[in-house]
Amino acid sequence: MRLCYHKISSRLDFGIGTRTPEDFTNDLRWIAAHSPSQRPVVSFDDGYEDTFTEAFPLLSQFGLTASLFVTTDVMGKPNSWDANFFGAFNHISLSQVAELSVAGWHIGSHAKTHRALTTLSEADLKTELDVSRQVLEDATGKAVTEISFPFGKFDGRVLRACRKAGYTSAVSISGATPDGYVNRGLAVYRFDTLRQLQAKFSGNPHELRRLAAINACSGLTVAMQHFKSFLHRNLSPELSFGSKSPARFKPYT
Repeated sequence: MRLCYHKISSRLDFGIGTRTPEDFTNDLRWIAAHSPSQRPVVSFDDGYEDTFTEAFPLLSQFGLTASLFVTTDVMGKPNSWDANFFGAFNHISLSQVAELSVAGWHIGSHAKTHRALTTLSEADLKTELDVSRQVLEDATGKAVTEISFPFGKFDGRVLRACRKAGYTSAVSISGATPDGYVNRGLAVYRFDTLRQLQAKFSGNPHELRRLAAINACSGLTVAMQHFKSFLHRNLSPELSFGSKSPARFKPYT
């Protein structure tokens, strides 16, 4: 069983994927109490800087490591791809990814730009898979053979492209495939209690339905990305939301 985290921070955040260091420490205490063969796998999507500054030291205190799935284009940059109503969060740097790899962490891809892979053209999909894998392999000196899908979204076309790109397994917060190629990661959210972690661990049907409903909200971020892309394509490049000039739309061609 895999528990998927995103941010570990005490900062105020609009999103529900941020877990406080105190809650994460309690999670780890419960995780470490399991025998190694029964212990949940801990993984992180997106690759935020606090994975290195907050989660890494706490995991080390319990003698644990984790998996990290990195969005490579935003390494060392703010998370402009996400909703940032209370300020941006920085992403992990390339050197920090390399240090985690040396410390025994498993490093995988979370694609290149954190776009929903199901929405991309064949060319863009190939770029997302190939470039992210190559960047991470260059940084770690190790083969990168696993991908976690942004927003958990995949379909048959995405799976075929992943296999062709050299990925031997995948993770999704949305579900698994019967052949075992895609494994389900159970997302841990800000408001989750220890009882809910235990329910995830036991495969409680009510908890899995609750997770499915929450994960469906990721579609809002996908819609926001499409809106930003629309504005980028159609607004004059010299204008921005902060410009004093009226917005001028480019004609369709």
